[in-house]
Amino acid sequence: MNADLSELLEIAKRAASLAAAVHRRALNSDIKVETKRSISDLVTETDREAEQELVRAIRAARENDSIIGEEGTNQAGSSEVKWILDPLDGTTNFVHRYPAHAVAVGLEIKGRRTIGVVHDSFSNRVYAGVVGEGATCDGKPITVRDESTLKQALIGTGFLPNENVRREQANLLRQILPRVRDIRRSGCPSLDICNVASGTLDGFYECGLGPWDITAAAAIAEAAGATVQLLNSGVLPNPLLVVANPQLASALIDLLIETGAVEGPM
Repeated sequence: MNADLSELLEIAKRAASLAAAVHRRALNSDIKVETKRSISDLVTETDREAEQELVRAIRAARENDSIIGEEGTNQAGSSEVKWILDPLDGTTNFVHRYPAHAVAVGLEIKGRRTIGVVHDSFSNRVYAGVVGEGATCDGKPITVRDESTLKQALIGTGFLPNENVRREQANLLRQILPRVRDIRRSGCPSLDICNVASGTLDGFYECGLGPWDITAAAAIAEAAGATVQLLNSGVLPNPLLVVANPQLASALIDLLIETGAVEGPM
């Protein structure tokens, strides 16, 4: 790995660690909860504080990069590096103190997804990856599983906080569930995607995720050998994301086309 990528990766790890510490402090106090687009779409002061911590850490090291974050950060830069931040992925889990929430720090360089760090703030586990250079969990190399048969695959998914969309997602799930070994849903897409990268899950699909949900974990998964595909759906919010090893990804995409959920690549 060249020195520039190594430096960016270390900045991302350090920033994610600082934001994860914000999560842990907040878990020991009362969590103030608000809603966004629906009663199921939650945001807390911890989301905002963690994003501020991320931006401060990145700006201290990289003053010319652009930064966008889920909680409203949108700072232009003059370099070819863009930071894409999810300060608290799995907010509903966090509010309920359910153990699946994380900080996700992704980087695009010249418009290409390149680096990802996902810090599991409940377990203090750190996933990291550089596309073309490999992926790690707590410093140990990780790779995707080589399962190629859907019937033997453990697949992750998630549901958007919109009741009408959830009805469509339930209809899709009803068609997929009999065709796979089983389905898992943590409520934290960045960790689900990292579970694909580490071989805990065989594959993952979900619709309507934002770039902050996708970029960091997708870079890790790709670095670990996964195919990351953004698909176009005529019935669900776009994109419809699929992550798995290349053979299983192809089989899962074929199944999604068969169900009518997918029209083709974006």
